[in-house]
Amino acid sequence: AFPGRVRLGIEADFYPGCDRGLVPLLEAADFDLVLGSIHFIGDWGFDNPATRDRWSQTDIRAVWTRYLELMRGLIALNRFDAISHFDLPKKFGHRLPDAELRELAAPVLDRIADAGRAMELNTGGLRKPVAEPYPSRLILSLMRERNIPILFGSDAHRPDEVGYAFADAVRLARDAGYTESVRFRNRRAEAAPLPG
Repeated sequence: AFPGRVRLGIEADFYPGCDRGLVPLLEAADFDLVLGSIHFIGDWGFDNPATRDRWSQTDIRAVWTRYLELMRGLIALNRFDAISHFDLPKKFGHRLPDAELRELAAPVLDRIADAGRAMELNTGGLRKPVAEPYPSRLILSLMRERNIPILFGSDAHRPDEVGYAFADAVRLARDAGYTESVRFRNRRAEAAPLPG
């Protein structure tokens, strides 16, 4: 179990041009945490079950390449405290071979590290067709090599999903070499030892 208070956070979607509406919203609210995420490539909600069939008409590497290009824009906007579900394109099982994923993801992870951002270890993927957390073990190990802080999230859409499989996430983090995670208060990270 993770002790603590309920804090105010938001998951804010990034897409080109979002800053016009998003930046004033984020500046007007007293959030403890702003997670940055990407759910759209152009007009395609690539993780939406209703548009899942579009995957069969596209090149998987091209999707990942574009997604990670957008992630560079998210980082450059400099309005997010942490990155949410970094490898979301795998949700329906559309993975890249490890060597290709490493090649595409490493430079983006370098930017996240340079920007001093944290990344979410999100257990929501365990409830999806991919059946593994976001990020994968490979990405998590690359994060650890770069000393990118982690925070835990369950991507809960229902009350019974809050904290889902956090014990598994803690084990995964430990296996990758993490000894602590961060929580946010007033947009500032606070480190704490991993529970257990």
